[in-house]
Amino acid sequence: MKDPLLMIREEWERTFDAIPDCITILDVEHKIVRVNRAMANKLNVAPESCTGIHCYEVIHGSKCPPSFCPHSKLLQDREEHTSEVHEDNLGGYFLVTASPIYDEDKNVVGSVHVARDITGRKIMEDQLQNALESRNKLLVELIRSNKELEQFAYAASHDLQEPLRMVSNFLQLLKKRYKGKLDDDAEEFIHYAVDGAQRMQLLINDLLTYSRLNTRDKEFEEIDMEKVLDESLLNLKLSIEESGAKITHHQLPMITADHSQMVLVLQNLIRNAVKFRAENKPEIKVTTEARDDHWVFCVSDNGIGIDPQHKNRVFKVFQRLHNMDQYPGTGIGLSICQKIVIRHGGEIWVDSELGKGSKFCFSIDKDL
Repeated sequence: MKDPLLMIREEWERTFDAIPDCITILDVEHKIVRVNRAMANKLNVAPESCTGIHCYEVIHGSKCPPSFCPHSKLLQDREEHTSEVHEDNLGGYFLVTASPIYDEDKNVVGSVHVARDITGRKIMEDQLQNALESRNKLLVELIRSNKELEQFAYAASHDLQEPLRMVSNFLQLLKKRYKGKLDDDAEEFIHYAVDGAQRMQLLINDLLTYSRLNTRDKEFEEIDMEKVLDESLLNLKLSIEESGAKITHHQLPMITADHSQMVLVLQNLIRNAVKFRAENKPEIKVTTEARDDHWVFCVSDNGIGIDPQHKNRVFKVFQRLHNMDQYPGTGIGLSICQKIVIRHGGEIWVDSELGKGSKFCFSIDKDL
């Protein structure tokens, strides 16, 4: 039977050479006592050829110690330590753990260095850092650009109000004063001009609303969505009565949000449900559902519906699916809804089919 101590030593030898990390044993004079196979392969030499040579020459490729030497630090403080080291001679970055070797009198007589190649990780970290820096620069530029765009939209829309109001007033005066005194072509021209001015006024008002959504933010507070719905319906009273729309709703909850902006959301969704009605009288239902971390509100109707391929397009600014003469409007209402919902940490979507009505839903975070 083999000597147990010999068996243990043989097993240790096999394990020492099988470990994929680079292992180096040094004496107190910085000379190599032994390296394992992984370290020898990294140095492209035979393991036994390193014995007795200063680690500076073999590992660092220099006759003098590097600016940071794990072995020197260990001999100084007599404690195990771990550090990241870049070794040009070994071609990469290594996570090095240096552990002291003591004799029977607790004197340090050498050290064991286990070096794990982390070059791939460091490259990925550098790439990630560069990507994050680039993203942050783009984000800062995007925020600045958006602020400038919002300020421009507000200023341009505001400055257009007065001259447009004057043009509209004079056109209305012209239409009233010369009614019946002009030929049919002139009457038609004036009609088109007045209609165009009114549409422009509506567009400017919607642009002002859209541009103010961020520049005039209010602090979120606890609000009653029942009162929000009541206010929305009051604002739409005439169109609801004219269309004969029937509107039902669930009991709506208290949430944390911007009251005036929630009114805009429900108002726009209900207005669209009334506007894009089918031949039957509009039937509109407002529902709510409590989920884990957010509320979901839905406005369903029995209107003309939307082709599923256009369900994302409807939320883009000025995107219209119908002729303006058939369904008047600026095409900005759903964009306003989306911008408000995003500000409240949620999202908005639509489920619809042509001729089968639409169901617009939006979520609002509970923890605002």
